[in-house]
Amino acid sequence: MTGSRGTGPDSAAVSALLASLAGTDPAVCEMAVDMLGNGWGWHGAGSPANSLHDQGAAVRSQRIAWQYPVTDPKAIPLLAASLGRPEPCVRRASARLLGHTESRAAVRALLDGLRHSDARVREAAALGLGIGEDSTGYDPLVQALADRDPEVVRMSAWALGEYEDPRAVPVLVKLLSRPEAGIRAAAAGALGDIEDPAATRPLLPLLNDRDPIVRSSAVGALGNIEDSTATAALIEALDDKDREVRLEVVMALGSIEDSRATMPLVAVLRDSDPEIREAAANALGSIEDRRAVSGLVRALEDQSTAVRRAAADALGSIEDPDAADGLARAVSDGDREVRLAAIQALGSLDDLNRAPTALIGALKDRDHEVQLKAVESLGNIGDPAAVAALGGLIRSESVELRRAAVEALSNIEDGSVAQHLVAAMKDKDPQVRRRAAEALGDR
Repeated sequence: MTGSRGTGPDSAAVSALLASLAGTDPAVCEMAVDMLGNGWGWHGAGSPANSLHDQGAAVRSQRIAWQYPVTDPKAIPLLAASLGRPEPCVRRASARLLGHTESRAAVRALLDGLRHSDARVREAAALGLGIGEDSTGYDPLVQALADRDPEVVRMSAWALGEYEDPRAVPVLVKLLSRPEAGIRAAAAGALGDIEDPAATRPLLPLLNDRDPIVRSSAVGALGNIEDSTATAALIEALDDKDREVRLEVVMALGSIEDSRATMPLVAVLRDSDPEIREAAANALGSIEDRRAVSGLVRALEDQSTAVRRAAADALGSIEDPDAADGLARAVSDGDREVRLAAIQALGSLDDLNRAPTALIGALKDRDHEVQLKAVESLGNIGDPAAVAALGGLIRSESVELRRAAVEALSNIEDGSVAQHLVAAMKDKDPQVRRRAAEALGDR
Protein backbone atom coordinates (compact mmCIF):
# COMPACT_ATOMS: atom_id res chain seq x y z
CA MET A 1 0.00 0.00 0.00
CA THR A 2 1.32 3.41 -0.94
CA GLY A 3 -0.19 5.89 1.46
CA SER A 4 1.71 9.07 0.61
CA ARG A 5 -0.38 12.13 -0.21
CA GLY A 6 -1.32 12.32 -3.86
CA THR A 7 -0.69 8.64 -4.57
CA GLY A 8 -3.57 6.29 -5.29
CA PRO A 9 -3.91 2.70 -4.06
CA ASP A 10 -1.59 0.08 -5.49
CA SER A 11 -2.51 -3.34 -6.87
CA ALA A 12 -2.35 -5.01 -3.46
CA ALA A 13 -4.80 -2.51 -2.06
CA VAL A 14 -7.11 -2.93 -5.03
CA SER A 15 -7.05 -6.70 -4.70
CA ALA A 16 -7.80 -6.45 -0.99
CA LEU A 17 -10.67 -4.04 -1.59
CA LEU A 18 -12.33 -6.25 -4.19
CA ALA A 19 -12.02 -9.30 -1.96
CA SER A 20 -13.48 -7.38 0.96
CA LEU A 21 -16.39 -6.08 -1.10
CA ALA A 22 -17.18 -9.58 -2.33
CA GLY A 23 -17.61 -10.76 1.25
CA THR A 24 -19.67 -7.79 2.41
CA ASP A 25 -23.42 -7.56 2.74
CA PRO A 26 -24.66 -6.50 -0.73
CA ALA A 27 -26.43 -3.38 0.53
CA VAL A 28 -23.40 -2.26 2.53
CA CYS A 29 -21.22 -3.03 -0.46
CA GLU A 30 -23.32 -0.82 -2.74
CA MET A 31 -23.11 2.06 -0.28
CA ALA A 32 -19.33 1.67 -0.07
CA VAL A 33 -19.01 1.63 -3.84
CA ASP A 34 -21.03 4.83 -4.07
CA MET A 35 -18.08 6.55 -2.40
CA LEU A 36 -15.52 5.31 -4.91
CA GLY A 37 -14.65 8.35 -6.97
CA ASN A 38 -17.22 10.52 -5.20
CA GLY A 39 -15.12 10.41 -2.05
CA TRP A 40 -11.91 11.38 -3.81
CA GLY A 41 -11.02 14.95 -3.13
CA TRP A 42 -12.97 15.04 0.14
CA HIS A 43 -10.33 16.87 2.15
CA GLY A 44 -11.70 15.72 5.48
CA ALA A 45 -10.57 12.16 4.79
CA GLY A 46 -6.95 13.13 5.29
CA SER A 47 -7.50 14.99 8.53
CA PRO A 48 -7.21 13.26 11.92
CA ALA A 49 -9.57 15.85 13.42
CA ASN A 50 -12.72 14.09 12.23
CA SER A 51 -11.54 10.56 12.95
CA LEU A 52 -12.26 8.61 16.11
CA HIS A 53 -9.29 8.44 18.43
CA ASP A 54 -8.78 4.70 18.02
CA GLN A 55 -8.68 4.69 14.22
CA GLY A 56 -5.37 3.04 13.29
CA ALA A 57 -2.67 4.77 11.31
CA ALA A 58 -2.87 2.10 8.60
CA VAL A 59 -6.60 2.71 8.14
CA ARG A 60 -6.04 6.45 7.90
CA SER A 61 -3.31 5.90 5.33
CA GLN A 62 -5.64 3.77 3.22
CA ARG A 63 -8.39 6.36 3.42
CA ILE A 64 -6.01 8.99 2.13
CA ALA A 65 -4.80 6.76 -0.69
CA TRP A 66 -8.35 6.01 -1.86
CA GLN A 67 -8.94 9.71 -2.40
CA TYR A 68 -6.81 9.45 -5.52
CA PRO A 69 -7.23 7.46 -8.76
CA VAL A 70 -5.59 4.08 -9.20
CA THR A 71 -2.30 4.57 -11.00
CA ASP A 72 -0.53 1.24 -10.43
CA PRO A 73 -0.35 -0.52 -13.86
CA LYS A 74 -0.56 -3.90 -12.11
CA ALA A 75 -4.01 -2.99 -10.78
CA ILE A 76 -5.57 -2.56 -14.22
CA PRO A 77 -5.69 -6.29 -15.12
CA LEU A 78 -7.16 -7.05 -11.68
CA LEU A 79 -9.95 -4.56 -12.23
CA ALA A 80 -10.55 -5.69 -15.81
CA ALA A 81 -10.90 -9.31 -14.70
CA SER A 82 -13.35 -8.27 -11.98
CA LEU A 83 -15.77 -6.77 -14.51
CA GLY A 84 -17.22 -10.26 -14.83
CA ARG A 85 -17.42 -11.14 -11.14
CA PRO A 86 -20.73 -12.67 -9.98
CA GLU A 87 -21.23 -9.95 -7.36
CA PRO A 88 -22.90 -6.90 -8.98
CA CYS A 89 -21.33 -4.59 -6.44
CA VAL A 90 -17.80 -5.79 -7.23
CA ARG A 91 -18.42 -5.38 -10.95
CA ARG A 92 -19.62 -1.84 -10.37
CA ALA A 93 -16.64 -1.06 -8.15
CA SER A 94 -14.24 -2.31 -10.80
CA ALA A 95 -15.98 -0.28 -13.50
CA ARG A 96 -15.93 2.88 -11.40
CA LEU A 97 -12.27 2.49 -10.52
CA LEU A 98 -11.30 1.86 -14.14
CA GLY A 99 -13.35 4.85 -15.27
CA HIS A 100 -11.68 7.14 -12.76
CA THR A 101 -8.08 6.05 -13.38
CA GLU A 102 -7.41 8.41 -16.31
CA SER A 103 -5.13 5.67 -17.65
CA ARG A 104 -4.94 4.67 -21.30
CA ALA A 105 -4.54 1.06 -20.19
CA ALA A 106 -7.79 1.33 -18.24
CA VAL A 107 -9.61 2.75 -21.26
CA ARG A 108 -8.33 -0.12 -23.41
CA ALA A 109 -9.50 -2.59 -20.78
CA LEU A 110 -12.98 -1.05 -20.81
CA LEU A 111 -13.13 -1.05 -24.61
CA ASP A 112 -12.11 -4.70 -24.60
CA GLY A 113 -14.80 -5.35 -22.00
CA LEU A 114 -17.41 -3.78 -24.22
CA ARG A 115 -16.65 -6.49 -26.82
CA HIS A 116 -16.60 -9.35 -24.28
CA SER A 117 -18.81 -12.42 -24.81
CA ASP A 118 -20.27 -12.06 -21.29
CA ALA A 119 -23.06 -9.49 -21.17
CA ARG A 120 -22.27 -8.72 -17.55
CA VAL A 121 -18.78 -7.62 -18.57
CA ARG A 122 -20.13 -5.51 -21.42
CA GLU A 123 -22.61 -3.79 -19.12
CA ALA A 124 -19.93 -3.01 -16.52
CA ALA A 125 -17.55 -1.80 -19.23
CA ALA A 126 -20.18 0.61 -20.51
CA LEU A 127 -20.55 1.93 -16.98
CA GLY A 128 -16.81 2.53 -16.73
CA LEU A 129 -16.69 4.31 -20.08
CA GLY A 130 -19.53 6.57 -19.05
CA ILE A 131 -17.68 7.48 -15.88
CA GLY A 132 -14.41 8.10 -17.70
CA GLU A 133 -15.97 9.96 -20.67
CA ASP A 134 -12.89 9.22 -22.76
CA SER A 135 -13.43 10.31 -26.37
CA THR A 136 -12.35 6.94 -27.75
CA GLY A 137 -15.33 5.34 -26.01
CA TYR A 138 -17.99 7.33 -27.84
CA ASP A 139 -18.25 5.34 -31.09
CA PRO A 140 -18.05 1.92 -29.37
CA LEU A 141 -20.87 2.98 -27.04
CA VAL A 142 -23.01 4.02 -30.00
CA GLN A 143 -22.39 0.61 -31.53
CA ALA A 144 -23.28 -1.02 -28.20
CA LEU A 145 -26.79 0.40 -28.51
CA ALA A 146 -27.38 -2.47 -30.93
CA ASP A 147 -26.23 -5.07 -28.39
CA ARG A 148 -28.41 -8.18 -28.09
CA ASP A 149 -28.57 -7.77 -24.31
CA PRO A 150 -31.03 -5.04 -23.17
CA GLU A 151 -29.04 -4.25 -20.03
CA VAL A 152 -25.97 -3.47 -22.10
CA VAL A 153 -28.10 -1.20 -24.26
CA ARG A 154 -29.52 0.50 -21.19
CA MET A 155 -26.09 1.15 -19.68
CA SER A 156 -24.62 2.29 -22.99
CA ALA A 157 -27.45 4.80 -23.36
CA TRP A 158 -26.74 6.13 -19.89
CA ALA A 159 -23.02 6.36 -20.69
CA LEU A 160 -23.65 8.35 -23.86
CA GLY A 161 -25.58 10.84 -21.80
CA GLU A 162 -22.47 11.36 -19.69
CA TYR A 163 -20.59 12.37 -22.84
CA GLU A 164 -23.16 15.13 -23.49
CA ASP A 165 -22.49 14.90 -27.22
CA PRO A 166 -25.37 16.11 -29.43
CA ARG A 167 -24.33 13.61 -32.12
CA ALA A 168 -25.90 10.90 -29.96
CA VAL A 169 -29.39 12.43 -30.02
CA PRO A 170 -30.71 10.56 -33.11
CA VAL A 171 -29.58 7.13 -31.91
CA LEU A 172 -30.91 7.75 -28.41
CA VAL A 173 -34.24 8.94 -29.77
CA LYS A 174 -34.62 5.59 -31.54
CA LEU A 175 -34.43 3.88 -28.15
CA LEU A 176 -37.45 5.77 -26.83
CA SER A 177 -39.72 3.27 -28.56
CA ARG A 178 -38.00 0.15 -27.20
CA PRO A 179 -40.28 -2.24 -25.29
CA GLU A 180 -37.96 -2.34 -22.25
CA ALA A 181 -38.85 0.38 -19.74
CA GLY A 182 -35.28 0.53 -18.46
CA ILE A 183 -33.95 1.38 -21.91
CA ARG A 184 -36.61 4.03 -22.49
CA ALA A 185 -35.85 5.62 -19.14
CA ALA A 186 -32.09 5.54 -19.70
CA ALA A 187 -32.40 7.02 -23.18
CA ALA A 188 -34.66 9.79 -21.90
CA GLY A 189 -32.26 10.58 -19.09
CA ALA A 190 -29.34 10.66 -21.50
CA LEU A 191 -31.17 13.05 -23.81
CA GLY A 192 -31.77 15.29 -20.83
CA ASP A 193 -28.06 15.24 -20.00
CA ILE A 194 -27.21 16.27 -23.55
CA GLU A 195 -29.73 19.15 -23.31
CA ASP A 196 -30.35 19.42 -27.05
CA PRO A 197 -33.78 20.91 -27.93
CA ALA A 198 -33.92 18.51 -30.86
CA ALA A 199 -34.94 15.85 -28.32
CA THR A 200 -37.93 17.78 -26.99
CA ARG A 201 -40.61 16.56 -29.39
CA PRO A 202 -39.49 12.91 -29.31
CA LEU A 203 -39.63 13.01 -25.52
CA LEU A 204 -43.17 14.37 -25.26
CA PRO A 205 -44.97 11.05 -25.96
CA LEU A 206 -43.16 9.52 -23.00
CA LEU A 207 -45.15 11.76 -20.68
CA ASN A 208 -47.95 9.23 -21.24
CA ASP A 209 -45.75 6.16 -20.95
CA ARG A 210 -47.25 3.26 -19.00
CA ASP A 211 -44.19 3.11 -16.72
CA PRO A 212 -43.91 5.87 -14.08
CA ILE A 213 -40.11 5.70 -14.04
CA VAL A 214 -40.05 6.36 -17.77
CA ARG A 215 -42.48 9.26 -17.36
CA SER A 216 -40.36 10.68 -14.57
CA SER A 217 -37.18 10.35 -16.65
CA ALA A 218 -38.82 12.08 -19.60
CA VAL A 219 -40.05 14.93 -17.40
CA GLY A 220 -36.61 15.36 -15.86
CA ALA A 221 -35.07 15.42 -19.32
CA LEU A 222 -37.47 18.09 -20.52
CA GLY A 223 -36.65 20.15 -17.46
CA ASN A 224 -32.94 19.88 -18.25
CA ILE A 225 -33.46 20.86 -21.87
CA GLU A 226 -35.53 23.90 -20.80
CA ASP A 227 -37.44 24.11 -24.07
CA SER A 228 -40.69 26.05 -23.69
CA THR A 229 -42.34 23.98 -26.42
CA ALA A 230 -42.78 21.33 -23.73
CA THR A 231 -44.68 23.63 -21.36
CA ALA A 232 -48.22 22.77 -22.43
CA ALA A 233 -47.62 19.03 -22.23
CA LEU A 234 -45.96 19.36 -18.83
CA ILE A 235 -48.89 21.38 -17.50
CA GLU A 236 -51.17 18.50 -18.48
CA ALA A 237 -48.82 16.12 -16.70
CA LEU A 238 -49.40 17.97 -13.41
CA ASP A 239 -52.35 15.57 -13.01
CA ASP A 240 -50.19 12.45 -13.28
CA LYS A 241 -51.35 9.75 -10.86
CA ASP A 242 -47.79 9.08 -9.69
CA ARG A 243 -46.55 11.38 -6.96
CA GLU A 244 -42.89 11.28 -8.04
CA VAL A 245 -43.83 12.18 -11.60
CA ARG A 246 -45.89 15.15 -10.40
CA LEU A 247 -42.96 16.36 -8.34
CA GLU A 248 -40.65 16.11 -11.36
CA VAL A 249 -43.19 17.99 -13.49
CA VAL A 250 -43.32 20.89 -11.05
CA MET A 251 -39.53 21.14 -10.95
CA ALA A 252 -39.31 20.91 -14.74
CA LEU A 253 -41.74 23.78 -15.16
CA GLY A 254 -39.63 25.81 -12.79
CA SER A 255 -36.56 25.09 -14.88
CA ILE A 256 -38.25 26.11 -18.13
CA GLU A 257 -39.48 29.37 -16.56
CA ASP A 258 -42.43 29.79 -18.92
CA SER A 259 -45.07 32.17 -17.53
CA ARG A 260 -47.82 29.98 -19.01
CA ALA A 261 -47.17 27.64 -16.09
CA THR A 262 -47.76 30.32 -13.45
CA MET A 263 -51.43 29.80 -12.68
CA PRO A 264 -51.31 25.98 -12.90
CA LEU A 265 -48.43 26.07 -10.40
CA VAL A 266 -50.34 28.44 -8.14
CA ALA A 267 -53.06 25.77 -8.05
CA VAL A 268 -50.42 23.20 -7.07
CA LEU A 269 -49.70 25.30 -3.97
CA ARG A 270 -52.86 23.63 -2.58
CA ASP A 271 -51.62 20.09 -3.26
CA SER A 272 -51.94 17.66 -0.36
CA ASP A 273 -48.23 16.79 -0.53
CA PRO A 274 -46.01 19.38 1.21
CA GLU A 275 -42.94 18.53 -0.87
CA ILE A 276 -44.90 19.19 -4.06
CA ARG A 277 -46.20 22.48 -2.62
CA GLU A 278 -42.64 23.48 -1.75
CA ALA A 279 -41.46 22.61 -5.26
CA ALA A 280 -44.31 24.69 -6.71
CA ALA A 281 -43.27 27.70 -4.65
CA ASN A 282 -39.67 27.29 -5.78
CA ALA A 283 -40.79 27.00 -9.39
CA LEU A 284 -42.88 30.16 -9.13
CA GLY A 285 -39.88 31.97 -7.73
CA SER A 286 -37.90 30.92 -10.79
CA ILE A 287 -40.62 32.06 -13.19
CA GLU A 288 -40.92 35.45 -11.42
CA ASP A 289 -44.46 36.17 -12.60
CA ARG A 290 -46.33 38.71 -10.46
CA ARG A 291 -49.58 36.84 -10.96
CA ALA A 292 -48.28 34.30 -8.44
CA VAL A 293 -48.01 36.82 -5.60
CA SER A 294 -51.42 36.27 -4.00
CA GLY A 295 -51.03 32.49 -4.03
CA LEU A 296 -47.55 32.70 -2.56
CA VAL A 297 -48.73 35.08 0.15
CA ARG A 298 -51.33 32.48 1.14
CA ALA A 299 -48.54 29.89 1.19
CA LEU A 300 -46.76 31.97 3.84
CA GLU A 301 -49.33 30.48 6.24
CA ASP A 302 -48.83 26.89 5.09
CA GLN A 303 -48.54 24.22 7.81
CA SER A 304 -45.17 23.18 6.40
CA THR A 305 -42.23 25.38 7.37
CA ALA A 306 -40.43 24.32 4.18
CA VAL A 307 -43.34 25.62 2.09
CA ARG A 308 -43.43 28.91 4.02
CA ARG A 309 -39.68 29.37 3.51
CA ALA A 310 -39.97 28.62 -0.19
CA ALA A 311 -42.89 31.01 -0.57
CA ALA A 312 -40.96 33.82 1.10
CA ASP A 313 -37.94 33.18 -1.09
CA ALA A 314 -40.15 33.16 -4.18
CA LEU A 315 -41.75 36.46 -3.25
CA GLY A 316 -38.31 37.95 -2.82
CA SER A 317 -37.42 36.80 -6.33
CA ILE A 318 -40.61 38.25 -7.82
CA GLU A 319 -39.99 41.59 -6.06
CA ASP A 320 -43.60 42.77 -6.15
CA PRO A 321 -44.43 45.32 -3.39
CA ASP A 322 -47.93 43.83 -3.14
CA ALA A 323 -46.29 41.03 -1.14
CA ALA A 324 -45.16 43.41 1.61
CA ASP A 325 -48.05 42.91 4.03
CA GLY A 326 -47.90 39.13 3.81
CA LEU A 327 -44.14 39.09 4.24
CA ALA A 328 -44.44 41.48 7.19
CA ARG A 329 -46.68 38.98 8.94
CA ALA A 330 -44.15 36.24 8.21
CA VAL A 331 -41.47 38.26 10.02
CA SER A 332 -43.07 36.97 13.22
CA ASP A 333 -43.08 33.33 12.09
CA GLY A 334 -42.04 30.79 14.68
CA ASP A 335 -39.37 29.35 12.38
CA ARG A 336 -36.18 31.42 12.16
CA GLU A 337 -35.52 30.37 8.56
CA VAL A 338 -38.94 31.64 7.55
CA ARG A 339 -38.28 34.91 9.36
CA LEU A 340 -34.93 35.26 7.62
CA ALA A 341 -36.45 34.56 4.21
CA ALA A 342 -39.31 36.99 4.79
CA ILE A 343 -36.97 39.74 5.98
CA GLN A 344 -34.64 39.27 3.04
CA ALA A 345 -37.59 39.27 0.65
CA LEU A 346 -38.86 42.56 2.08
CA GLY A 347 -35.49 44.13 1.35
CA SER A 348 -35.73 42.92 -2.25
CA LEU A 349 -39.15 44.35 -3.12
CA ASP A 350 -39.27 46.97 -5.86
CA ASP A 351 -40.42 50.49 -4.98
CA LEU A 352 -41.04 49.66 -1.33
CA ASN A 353 -40.33 52.99 0.37
CA ARG A 354 -42.10 52.23 3.64
CA ALA A 355 -40.61 49.69 5.99
CA PRO A 356 -43.25 47.51 7.66
CA THR A 357 -43.43 47.98 11.42
CA ALA A 358 -42.74 44.28 11.88
CA LEU A 359 -39.44 44.63 10.02
CA ILE A 360 -38.30 47.43 12.33
CA GLY A 361 -39.43 45.29 15.24
CA ALA A 362 -37.22 42.45 13.97
CA LEU A 363 -34.21 44.49 15.09
CA LYS A 364 -35.06 43.16 18.56
CA ASP A 365 -35.43 39.55 17.44
CA ARG A 366 -33.90 36.97 19.76
CA ASP A 367 -31.83 35.61 16.87
CA HIS A 368 -28.67 37.55 16.01
CA GLU A 369 -28.73 36.58 12.33
CA VAL A 370 -32.34 37.71 12.04
CA GLN A 371 -31.36 41.07 13.49
CA LEU A 372 -28.52 41.44 10.98
CA LYS A 373 -30.79 40.53 8.07
CA ALA A 374 -33.38 43.06 9.27
CA VAL A 375 -30.74 45.79 9.39
CA GLU A 376 -29.66 44.96 5.86
CA SER A 377 -33.22 45.00 4.51
CA LEU A 378 -34.03 48.28 6.24
CA GLY A 379 -30.98 49.78 4.59
CA ASN A 380 -32.17 48.52 1.22
CA ILE A 381 -35.62 50.03 1.73
CA GLY A 382 -34.24 53.37 2.97
CA ASP A 383 -37.26 54.39 5.04
CA PRO A 384 -36.49 57.34 7.40
CA ALA A 385 -38.91 55.79 9.89
CA ALA A 386 -36.24 53.20 10.65
CA VAL A 387 -33.50 55.71 11.47
CA ALA A 388 -34.12 55.89 15.22
CA ALA A 389 -34.17 52.10 15.63
CA LEU A 390 -31.05 51.67 13.51
CA GLY A 391 -29.35 54.49 15.38
CA GLY A 392 -30.01 52.68 18.62
CA LEU A 393 -27.89 49.80 17.39
CA ILE A 394 -24.83 52.05 17.34
CA ARG A 395 -24.66 51.27 21.07
CA SER A 396 -25.04 47.51 20.58
CA GLU A 397 -22.50 45.17 22.13
CA SER A 398 -22.29 43.33 18.82
CA VAL A 399 -19.71 44.83 16.49
CA GLU A 400 -21.46 43.10 13.57
CA LEU A 401 -24.70 44.91 14.37
CA ARG A 402 -22.91 48.24 14.75
CA ARG A 403 -21.19 47.80 11.38
CA ALA A 404 -24.43 46.75 9.71
CA ALA A 405 -26.33 49.65 11.29
CA VAL A 406 -23.84 52.21 10.00
CA GLU A 407 -24.01 50.67 6.54
CA ALA A 408 -27.81 50.76 6.58
CA LEU A 409 -27.93 54.34 7.86
CA SER A 410 -25.60 55.41 5.08
CA ASN A 411 -28.24 54.32 2.58
CA ILE A 412 -31.05 56.41 4.10
CA GLU A 413 -31.48 59.96 2.87
CA ASP A 414 -32.73 61.81 5.92
CA GLY A 415 -31.29 64.63 8.01
CA SER A 416 -31.67 62.66 11.25
CA VAL A 417 -29.07 60.12 10.12
CA ALA A 418 -26.10 62.44 10.65
CA GLN A 419 -26.29 62.48 14.46
CA HIS A 420 -26.06 58.68 14.57
CA LEU A 421 -23.13 58.63 12.18
CA VAL A 422 -21.36 61.24 14.33
CA ALA A 423 -21.88 58.99 17.35
CA ALA A 424 -20.46 56.07 15.37
CA MET A 425 -17.29 58.11 14.77
CA LYS A 426 -16.43 57.42 18.41
CA ASP A 427 -16.84 53.64 18.10
CA LYS A 428 -13.99 51.47 19.30
CA ASP A 429 -14.09 49.46 16.07
CA PRO A 430 -12.05 51.11 13.28
CA GLN A 431 -14.29 49.67 10.56
CA VAL A 432 -17.35 51.30 12.12
CA ARG A 433 -15.52 54.63 12.43
CA ARG A 434 -14.22 54.49 8.87
CA ARG A 435 -17.61 53.68 7.33
CA ALA A 436 -19.31 56.39 9.41
CA ALA A 437 -16.75 58.95 8.23
CA GLU A 438 -17.26 57.91 4.61
CA ALA A 439 -21.04 58.20 4.95
CA LEU A 440 -20.78 61.65 6.53
CA GLY A 441 -18.46 62.75 3.75
CA ASP A 442 -20.99 61.71 1.14
CA ARG A 443 -23.75 63.84 2.65
